[in-house]
Formats: sequence, C-alpha cells, structure tokens
Amino acid sequence: MATTDTQLTETLVDDRMQATVTPLADRSWLVLAIAVLPVPLTSAVFIGLAAVGGQQEAYGLPIAYLVYGAANLVTVGTLYALLSTDERSAVFRFGVPSVREVGWAVVAFVVGLGVFQVTSLASAALGYELQGLSYSLGSPTTVAMVVVGAVVLAPLTEEILYRGLVLGVLLSRGVGVVAAVALMTGLFAIIHLPNFGVAGTLFISVWGLLPALVRLRFDNLSGAVLMHALNNTFAYLVVVGMGWA
Repeated sequence: MATTDTQLTETLVDDRMQATVTPLADRSWLVLAIAVLPVPLTSAVFIGLAAVGGQQEAYGLPIAYLVYGAANLVTVGTLYALLSTDERSAVFRFGVPSVREVGWAVVAFVVGLGVFQVTSLASAALGYELQGLSYSLGSPTTVAMVVVGAVVLAPLTEEILYRGLVLGVLLSRGVGVVAAVALMTGLFAIIHLPNFGVAGTLFISVWGLLPALVRLRFDNLSGAVLMHALNNTFAYLVVVGMGWA
C-alpha cells in the first residue's frame, strides 16, 4: 500500500523530533518540577507583598502579568543553567523562521480566534462564563507592564517550558506525538485554571494545540512564540483597548 501524505508527515515529524529530544531522555524529573515552578513563584511574590503591606491587597492584573512573566523568566534561566549543551539545544529550539513558518503562525493565530468563539459558546452552554479583563490601558505604566509581562515574557518563556521542555521530555520517553501533545497541552491548560477559570481553561486546552502544531511542523519554537505573542497582543491590548473585554 502506498504511503499516504499523512503518514509521510507523521514520519517526518517523528524523525525530526527524535533527533532533537533524545538528549532529554534522562531528564523526566524536570517536567513537573520546572514547568510548573512559575505558579508557586508568582504566588510566593504576592504572599510576600501582602505580608509586607500588613494586609491582603488586591493587585491589578497588569502587575500580575508582570510578576508571572518575571517568574517564568527566572524559571527559564534556572532551566538553562541545569541543562547540558545538548539538552539546551533540544529545549531552546530557536531559529530564524521561514516565510512559510511565519505564515503558519499567522494562520494559527486567526484559527485561535475561532477557537475562542467556539469554546466560549461551549462553556456558556455548560454554565461557565469567561472572566473579563478588568483593567484600563490609560496609563503608560500599565501598558508597559502588560507588554513586558503578557506580550513578551509569557509567550517566549511558556513556549520554552511547554512546547520545548515538556513536549521534548515526553517524546524522548517514547510517548507518541498525539499523546505527548495532548498531555503537554493538558498541563499547560491546568496551570491557567486559577486565573482563567473553567471557561478559560477549556479555551486554552484547545488553543494550546495550535502552537504545538507550528512547533512540530517546523522543529522550531520561533513560529510558536510569534503565534502566542500575536494572540496575547490581541487579547490583552486590542480587546481591552477597544473596550471589548
């Protein structure tokens, strides 16, 4: 029987990924310990701020984005220091994206907008509503915090931790591509549950498949980061700025 295009694509993905994830085979312990570290780090910062202030304070979302982005950056720096040269090459898989990869990233971003609409309707049918973004972009300081935390740091570091580290470790352990992507995306969605609620987590559990597809298709994190950054720019700047939140 002739090999189908789908089989050829899966073979190419398997071969290409195998060459880059093999060095991670003995690093399975990093999956949870490192990937989820930004969550307790962020919580620790706000607990510390509340302790210093003498009371539990309600901090705005832009500050939360900045703290979370910084926690991710510290985590990625720690990860880089722990890995060997070969392991870094497998996790920090960055290269100059081709025009085709950029095109895929843009299309994935647009598809993600459709995913948002569909999952919003599904969540509403189940009795869950998406949480709005309650902040204003009237202050340059607020805009700067959102840009640095949510548009720059979060897409870059989350792609390294999830589409780089977690996906790489799962594949290196012999988990199939489909199962590895599903498990990685599930973990990625769960860590967002406290801040995004059930509806937001449902959206992310589907949306998270898109950057994974771009990453696997081109064996490069650059397109996935671009797609992620486009999504966050639209969600945290355009939507809020236009008053659609």
